[in-house]
Amino acid sequence: MNKTKDIPFSNLDRGQRIRQILDKDIYDLVIIGGGITGAGIALDAALRGIKTLLIEKSDFAAGTSSKSTKLIHGGLRYLKQFEFGLVRESGLERSVLHHNIPHLVHPERMLLPIVEDGGFDMFTASIAVSVYDMLAKVSRKDRKK
Repeated sequence: MNKTKDIPFSNLDRGQRIRQILDKDIYDLVIIGGGITGAGIALDAALRGIKTLLIEKSDFAAGTSSKSTKLIHGGLRYLKQFEFGLVRESGLERSVLHHNIPHLVHPERMLLPIVEDGGFDMFTASIAVSVYDMLAKVSRKDRKK
């Protein structure tokens, strides 16, 4: 049996609805901000059995999160700055998302322009991408072609 209940929702009565919810129930965790970070924290908390309330002043993911490129990058640019730990951490987090929600996160082919006096020459770019693949533990099937 589905325990989900429909709750009327409108910007016009948002403050009233929030007060009703807070007066009626006690929550272990109240998250203010329904962007990607708030939504991720709410999901993690709810999956751990924590009674969670997520409050957003506008529409969910309407602020900064709505203006994202929607790319889950692993931090190749950090490699140029020798931030190896950050490259590894970003790449591993990308892998977690790829594993947990493969219907939303999938590898995309990218073009890395090689221009005269640019950031990378062909040899350096090839080595950088290989080092990135190793640090980020990119699976063989997802590696550059």
